[in-house]
Amino acid sequence: MPAQAAHVYTEGARIYNPIHTDLAVARSAGLPGPILHGTATLALAVSRVIARDLSGDPTAVRGVAARFTGMVAMPSRLTVRMRASRGAELPFDAVDADGQPVLSDGLVIR
Repeated sequence: MPAQAAHVYTEGARIYNPIHTDLAVARSAGLPGPILHGTATLALAVSRVIARDLSGDPTAVRGVAARFTGMVAMPSRLTVRMRASRGAELPFDAVDADGQPVLSDGLVIR
């Protein structure tokens, strides 16, 4: 995802925290640089599940769960990995460009 993704999400969601958009602030907080919002990470992952398993229909989603287990540096690549579905449950996780988990125990319930 491009470096400006965090800026776009910040403005659209109206969630203003400069660790997502300002390099100096992110570094002063001990981060390597700006990171993507956790809720943006989850939204991107769930969007992939919807596209793949729900024919692109977000109204088919009845519930969402996940553990936030890592940070997504900006810019970065996010990989959503699907697990075997269990009836109405669509399990997934997501890893960053280095293969480190950023979302664990993800679940979309249809």
